Amino acid sequence: MDVVTFKETFLPMNRLMYAEALRLLRDSADAEDAVQDTYANLWERREKLDGIDNRRAYAMAMLRNRCLTLVTAQPDDAASFDESGTSTDTAPPPSDGIEARDRLRRALEIIDGLPENQRRVIVLHDIEEQSNEEIQTQTGLSPDNIRQLLSRARKAIRSRFSK
Repeated sequence: MDVVTFKETFLPMNRLMYAEALRLLRDSADAEDAVQDTYANLWERREKLDGIDNRRAYAMAMLRNRCLTLVTAQPDDAASFDESGTSTDTAPPPSDGIEARDRLRRALEIIDGLPENQRRVIVLHDIEEQSNEEIQTQTGLSPDNIRQLLSRARKAIRSRFSK
């Protein structure tokens, strides 16, 4: 992928990526860093991006993974203490964040292994959060077909995830 194609493909997503990062991280500086890190990673992988059908979903998945990494890597500076000096922090242990990231990574791997129609519909619906009507417009699939593909994709993900 050349520079011009890269810019035309990914730079228009900047506001969307920033909004998603801000939603996940709840800090504007961290969100900006996550978006920039994602752009850097995309640029490093630019030669492989030509084979990606839905580059927007790919970039958003990379961004979410980066945000998860940032969330799980941050020390909990916000732990509070009561007057006796006992921590009142109720944050989950760090291992929960690592497990969540591993589950997300495994789910994304499973999604990548789905048949093309199922993968496309599940990415549009569950990752990009598009409505069935938007998916119908983009893919030309009927509403019944979209529901069936979503159902089959989710069953396959659950089945493979439990193994």
